[in-house]
Amino acid sequence: MSVIVRLLALLSLTTLAMPAEFVSHLRKCRVDNKVELDSCLMQSLEDLRPTFRTGIPELSLQPLEPMSINSIVFRRGEGAVAVESTFTNVEVTGLSNFSTKFIDANPTTEQLTVGLYVPQLHITGQYIINGQIFFLPVSGSGPFWADFKGVDATGDSQLRVTRNADGVDRLKVTNMNIDFTIRDLKLHLDNLFNGDPILAQTMNLFLNDNGQEILQDIKPEVTRQLNELVQKVMDDALSQLPVTAILQSK
Repeated sequence: MSVIVRLLALLSLTTLAMPAEFVSHLRKCRVDNKVELDSCLMQSLEDLRPTFRTGIPELSLQPLEPMSINSIVFRRGEGAVAVESTFTNVEVTGLSNFSTKFIDANPTTEQLTVGLYVPQLHITGQYIINGQIFFLPVSGSGPFWADFKGVDATGDSQLRVTRNADGVDRLKVTNMNIDFTIRDLKLHLDNLFNGDPILAQTMNLFLNDNGQEILQDIKPEVTRQLNELVQKVMDDALSQLPVTAILQSK
């Protein structure tokens, strides 16, 4: 899911504070031909693919493998899933193996839509959880791991040009909207119910047997948080970037 955050932020940031020799190799996409623009943006992703795994020290961009997330807080108090959980020291691997399904950039409506596919994500970290899932109580804290296979993500946003105080036209992101599906997911929480082996095994089996149903129940809240995060990251990045740095009219 968070792969869109990193990829679009990386695309927008790569022209900032970089050595001249790196900038000279970046593509500048024409905005007056939509087919060429979409193709150019897709090729830009491919051009930058080698940097995703290693990061870009000149921009203080961390490597994509692994991707580290300090903390994720999730609260849901209604429906089949009513839990409060915190995930910390989260590491995600597999993001750099993404493929771009499509890029649809509309200069007229100033809308950008990106479709990405990630074959597999492996996630580890620490968790604390308390609440109920399908009316079954669940509690515990400790290490966890999750495997997501077949991750399809589509994100679109409205881009508008604003003129800053420095007189330079820059891009601003609004109306971020992300949707995603996961073909197969597996999850394991260590130390559920204070380490009770029978209850812990039963709950882990239940979570995996009902993974898709649980995902659909928590998806609105996950999507809301993801949209807020993506919009903030993209807006912070693009607001620093002059429009002329990546686009040319002819």
